[in-house]
Amino acid sequence: MTPPGVLPSKRFELLRETRLTDEEMHVLQPYIPGPEPALNPVAPRRIPVSGTLLDGNEKRYLLECVESNWISSAGPFVKRFEQAFASAAGCRFGVSCSSGTAALHLALAALGLGPGDEVIVPAFTMIATANAVTYTGASPVLADADPVTWNVDVASVAARISDRTKAIVVVHTYGHPADMGPLRELASRRGLALVEDAAEAHGAAWSGRPVGSLGDAAAFSFYGNKVLSTGEGGMVTTNDAEVARVVRRLRDHAFSEDRHFWHTYLGFNYRMTNLQAAVGLAQCERLAALVEKRRWNARLYAERLAGIPGLTLPREAAGVTNVFWMYGVLVDEELGLTRDALREALAREGIETRTFFVPLHFQPIYFRRFRGERFPAAERLGQRGLYLPSGPALTEPEIDAVSRALAGAAGRRTAG
Repeated sequence: MTPPGVLPSKRFELLRETRLTDEEMHVLQPYIPGPEPALNPVAPRRIPVSGTLLDGNEKRYLLECVESNWISSAGPFVKRFEQAFASAAGCRFGVSCSSGTAALHLALAALGLGPGDEVIVPAFTMIATANAVTYTGASPVLADADPVTWNVDVASVAARISDRTKAIVVVHTYGHPADMGPLRELASRRGLALVEDAAEAHGAAWSGRPVGSLGDAAAFSFYGNKVLSTGEGGMVTTNDAEVARVVRRLRDHAFSEDRHFWHTYLGFNYRMTNLQAAVGLAQCERLAALVEKRRWNARLYAERLAGIPGLTLPREAAGVTNVFWMYGVLVDEELGLTRDALREALAREGIETRTFFVPLHFQPIYFRRFRGERFPAAERLGQRGLYLPSGPALTEPEIDAVSRALAGAAGRRTAG
């Protein structure tokens, strides 16, 4: 009998920490980022990697919540935010929830994904993309990245489709829309659901259409560093009335529509509060300005960092609007120092950075599942990429300081 307070190992295997062997760690060592560099406490300034800008109606709407005593998910700002955001995403329906991961889980569950199914996801993405698939009982299958846009490579997706494949999850990486034309055609031809992970891409557009409206459903995140933020929160957008109906039921314990405390299928508690929605609505009112600020950041960085050998800057493919959620760069040997050494040099100047995602097949919890599989483009991005301060509160003098520090670390001056 299992002692009280101890989880039975087999039943709760997914909840146990994954501990890799020394041999496995040796294999992964070249792909593991160095420790987070500590920012110099006496640096003349501290420039965070991202900061939220709350200079609209956020305070007024929050005060309205408090004064009306509506702070729960039943408050009026929830529907107002859902309608405003769905409109901005070019969709008929928006269903708010507690996080971007919850949004993706809800979308996949509403589309009927479950045990025995396979879902193709990018090898180069934040781990939440694969986790949401795993929550449904389906199995994530990995596809490599495009080395230019950093999004999933369409040919790699096509090569990974099997008889068990039921869906493709497309991530608009760092705010750059994926190549949706061939992906839509591929999904349609093979009878697959197409889901957008748009956590980083609020306001981005492909061929003139907003992301979030290009597949069967989409998931957005409103975490504190996102283009539009509610602190924590998420949204499912869709033009499918049935998907919206099921998502709405699932996020609220699947309460029956005609009687309370009556549940005919398994639901979740993924609701968004009226307080979060109030902040979200205020942010949504300024979405165009928040997007333009990040694009402005990107233009300044591109001017100041142009021409530095060994530094690859992000691009914007023809026909898309990249919102540059984070301004990411790739560090090659020609720069004269490694990616992690560059991070340490910037931290000494009080500049915060983040590494690119560690590819999914190198994550401890998935390493054994994908043992032996290789995704060269994703691996190169994970090894060499970092992003610079990119938030909406970033100022031109701060961008100048970051650019000078980066160029100085490499022993060169910026073009600007």
